[in-house]
Amino acid sequence: MVTRWTRQLLDEATALTTEKRYRSALGRLLMVLDVYPGLPEVQRLAGELIYIGARTTSEAAPEEQLGPRQLFDTRLNAVFCACEAPGCGVSWVSAHHLLGDHGGGVSISNPMGGRCDVCAVTVCRRHARPAALGLGCPRCGRHLDPVPAPNGRRHSAQTERLNKPLVHVIVLVEGKRPPSPDFMTGLCDSVMPDVFEDSPRITGNCSRRFRGDEGRTEAVFHAGALEPAYLTDDYDLRIHPGRQAGRRGQRWVIAKVFENRPKHVDPDNPAPQH
Repeated sequence: MVTRWTRQLLDEATALTTEKRYRSALGRLLMVLDVYPGLPEVQRLAGELIYIGARTTSEAAPEEQLGPRQLFDTRLNAVFCACEAPGCGVSWVSAHHLLGDHGGGVSISNPMGGRCDVCAVTVCRRHARPAALGLGCPRCGRHLDPVPAPNGRRHSAQTERLNKPLVHVIVLVEGKRPPSPDFMTGLCDSVMPDVFEDSPRITGNCSRRFRGDEGRTEAVFHAGALEPAYLTDDYDLRIHPGRQAGRRGQRWVIAKVFENRPKHVDPDNPAPQH
């Protein structure tokens, strides 16, 4: 739904993009996506912004450049293309939204991937066949469309964001020692950067050994022990297990506690959005 509120934010994002203020522009679009996650016009502008901004980021001031913290935001998953080869986690933004209906037959130098219209599969450059003037389908060998429409990023390095205030983050690590300040800072920066926006309470603890559910049970237990109300309908508790890189990387689990009310509301359409 495009209201006066959304139109103002979209216009601001367009103007900021022209000024190479990419991070500020993306912030406007993310605010709209909080309220209207599937709004096509916002997804189109976000795709254009990322395609341009991520490639010309050196032209922007440091505080306006797009980095991993912005690009891995889960609210942007729908604007990304994702490789469908088994076990591959590569994702990228194509020029689809930028070119619109003029994308057919264009030549893209060194594309990140493409889509086969015959086999209906999207693959990254590594899983495509070499082909003259582009990439070939790994199944039928036909030329891949280098500007495919987004099929949605399936995995992100970051935890899920909600249009709700984040009030508490609980981090459990497997082992005998609680997480160090450096560990917590690194985890916040790479996995849950929304803590820098909402400034929630952050608690770190350890659990000697996680159960078969990757520590989910322990995380829920700790959340309820810290505040029983977290397990009621007044809050929305989301659990995210993970581990450090490497074969012996330490396992961790994050419990994100959201207050169960909207963070952003469209004043022109204040009815709850889903």
